[in-house]
Amino acid sequence: MPDPSPTTPPGLLLATDLSARCDRPLERAKQLADEFSIPLVVLTVHDAPQAPGDVLQWLDGDAGRAHQERAAREEFAREFAGSSLQVAQRFATGPAPAAILDSAATLPGAIVVAGASQHDSLGDLLLGSTVEKLARGLAQPLLVVRQRVRGPYRRIMVATDFTPAAALALETAARLFPGRRITVFHAHDADTLAPDAPPHAELIRFLDGCALPPGARELVDPVIGEGEPASQLARHVVDNSIDLVVLGLHEESALMRLLTGSRSEYLLQAVVCDTLLVRPPVRPGEDDENEKT
Repeated sequence: MPDPSPTTPPGLLLATDLSARCDRPLERAKQLADEFSIPLVVLTVHDAPQAPGDVLQWLDGDAGRAHQERAAREEFAREFAGSSLQVAQRFATGPAPAAILDSAATLPGAIVVAGASQHDSLGDLLLGSTVEKLARGLAQPLLVVRQRVRGPYRRIMVATDFTPAAALALETAARLFPGRRITVFHAHDADTLAPDAPPHAELIRFLDGCALPPGARELVDPVIGEGEPASQLARHVVDNSIDLVVLGLHEESALMRLLTGSRSEYLLQAVVCDTLLVRPPVRPGEDDENEKT
């Protein structure tokens, strides 16, 4: 059983190009680094151009990368001038997902932070097959930022399908954000519910089986939604002004199928708040099996 004590991540890894489109994840990374008093690493990836004005720099190869790095260093210096945060800057070349995975592998336990715009390679993290690569490849949580920062996360929701991955999501949320109320949300289709398995009783059993910090169970609000899970989850987020949704991902979980199946684009665009994706530790040989499939 995991240690239920509150924990602080050892650091944050922010994937950004330091442009205006990455302002929200940058501000959230700064807020979390300050809240947790942990180091922040800012990763700038030199990838294929996303705007016409970037094409010539990209074609210039090493010279273009050097120019981009100089500009990023200058912007970085302006952004953190006078800041008390522990901040470092890194650069990488190549496709954004692979670069993020490589850099994250050198920062075990750090939370990876990225944006969710649909118009750039760093922002396309949650669309198409890239979410599958990151969710399966990262050994640490992935925080996808959509909202402007208006303070620390206060309204937190964990989506559950009663799997161990969902339990890990709740345990992670309770340890990262001690003392805050957490809504644990389960949605089901009435037509598929077994008559001898009332969803509320199943949810209470699930909560009782989670390894939560002392006092955290009293701060958990169990909620049942009836209907198509993705739409119910998205509606609850909007109706209750949720700041952060925490999802536990595993290949066998219903949530992973939602994220990587036909409804993935709908679900991840419909959930308008920030999203923390948590994956259980990879078992020996599991990555090899995933590659084969």
